[in-house]
Amino acid sequence: HYFIQSNLSKMVPKAKAGKAGRYGKNKPKDSSKKVTTGAKRKKTSFSKKKDHQGGKKSLVSKEVLAALKECKKEKEEKREENKVKVKNEGKGKKRKLSDSNESSGPLKKKALKNVRKANENIEFSNLMKIKKIWEKCRENDVDASSRAGMISELQTLMQGKIATLMFKHDLARVVQLLLRLGKNKDNNFIADELLPHIRELSKSKYGKFTVTCLLKYSTKESRNMIFKTLSGHLVKLTLHSEAVNVIDTFYNDYATSKQRCEMVTEFYGRDLYIYRDLLSEHFSKVIELYPDKKDKVLDELMKITQTFIEKGLTGHIIVQHLMLQYFLHCDEEAIQEMVTDKLIEQAINFVHTKEGSQITMRCLWHCKAKERKQLIRTFKGHVKEMCINENSYMVLLALFDCVDDTVLVKKTIISEIIENLDTITMSQFGRNVINYLLAPRSKLFHPLIIDSLKGGDDNKISRKDKAVRQEELLSYSSPGLVDNFKDNIESLLSENARTLLINNVVNHVNCDISPLFLSIIKLLDADKDQIESLTMHIVMRNILDNTTHRTEFGSLLTENLTIDSIVQWVNCNRGAFTVLRLLEHKLTSKHEELVEALRNSDLMNNSEVESVGKTKLSEFLENN
Repeated sequence: HYFIQSNLSKMVPKAKAGKAGRYGKNKPKDSSKKVTTGAKRKKTSFSKKKDHQGGKKSLVSKEVLAALKECKKEKEEKREENKVKVKNEGKGKKRKLSDSNESSGPLKKKALKNVRKANENIEFSNLMKIKKIWEKCRENDVDASSRAGMISELQTLMQGKIATLMFKHDLARVVQLLLRLGKNKDNNFIADELLPHIRELSKSKYGKFTVTCLLKYSTKESRNMIFKTLSGHLVKLTLHSEAVNVIDTFYNDYATSKQRCEMVTEFYGRDLYIYRDLLSEHFSKVIELYPDKKDKVLDELMKITQTFIEKGLTGHIIVQHLMLQYFLHCDEEAIQEMVTDKLIEQAINFVHTKEGSQITMRCLWHCKAKERKQLIRTFKGHVKEMCINENSYMVLLALFDCVDDTVLVKKTIISEIIENLDTITMSQFGRNVINYLLAPRSKLFHPLIIDSLKGGDDNKISRKDKAVRQEELLSYSSPGLVDNFKDNIESLLSENARTLLINNVVNHVNCDISPLFLSIIKLLDADKDQIESLTMHIVMRNILDNTTHRTEFGSLLTENLTIDSIVQWVNCNRGAFTVLRLLEHKLTSKHEELVEALRNSDLMNNSEVESVGKTKLSEFLENN
């Protein structure tokens, strides 16, 4: 085709004189036919039009056909030459099943691929050598001396080429190995070569891991240089789906307080970024210094927060910190506008962090009832993990305080808590969730926890009375707690903290508690040494001092245990105190019979077994 185009002027025949061309040119002067204006030209085709000799006129000239044949012939010759080359290289040969010495097909293809790459890239042999050394160096059974030699060889081979290799996933791992196993002094050249390309690497799918590895294993000076390279571009990098991981890692793990402040103030706008050395990462202190710029900064934070939510970047700590600064200082209407379906879907991803839990609490307090229900439904299936997490359990406490739809809370939250009580009661934070259902904002909780929960007391969305809401939640949770504790009383008594949880259940539930009392009595009957344990003594003392339930417990005790078994408790100090409480409050239906049995018992007259409890019990029997 190139040949035809270049010699087009030679191949196109000239129009003969006296014969009109296709477009009416070269028209003879003595033409008898006159073309009238507006006359329609007859449609003609090359296949039907005849030449002056009477034959059909061809589409192209003979010279053009000859040129096309020559082109076709040249293509066939080149194709034959390529076939010969392929046969010489061995690609055209088929694999013989009988020949066992020849290598398999995939191995041949791989070898030929390496040959092609070697022809294309001059450094291919060095790259293959680097990969082989890397494969040996990362094995576990390599000696320290040989590994040090391989690392020094890798450093020699890769020096000056780091920036060009970092965007390939396999060679990026080689650099990460050097940073992890090499010495800081020897790895300084890596930081020096990568510094001009840090921003590009942060945006790369594989390069970002090298940057995070460089932050982890480099010196403070290198980290400071990296920070200077990133500063001024943090907003764009944080909005990038790959680079945000690097920014978040630096902010969360390696940045100093001053660097964190500079990183955060970059998001406050250009006006305040100039004064970043005087500011704090907390927006409240910024307002104290520049109160007139509050609206501008809030507007900047609103825009950046909306972008974070739309791009799904809310799982990062620096993003959550910026979002929290906005949620703390904006009004209730602004929060309602911000709580969209996208934020509700992403809430479960950041509810476990300190900043994320505070954001979720404010969403629950100030969003509308419809969004509240959607947010609660996203917690379904994650309640157990939320209960045992040090941050997310606060979200559940705030939920118990503000949600009026207690039936939804029962179906979504409380039912899952009851199903996983064995795991939840093992955690300190899980026990706080159960205690809050039993006795919210009581002395069981630290004042700081109560102060943080008071932030939602003034919300305008909750309308139900607090006492009514708490009573409904307690009525939904009490039967499940009693049934679970009844079946697992022995395991609950194995730890002091879980024993206190039994006492809270006894003191606050509003359902029939006799099944739990019966399980305690059966355990005392089956294991005689239980009365001497500290945890059982704490539970018995709490029950016998409880004016609401102690009479019921005393009657169940004498119905299910014999007088002789109760008298045997005098053998130990704690058991003697338990018997003393039974007698002081006259809790048993066989009070006189128990007193008579104690006076006639040899245990009371045995001077070899002495204890404080036994002494006080003897004094009580003498005085009564």
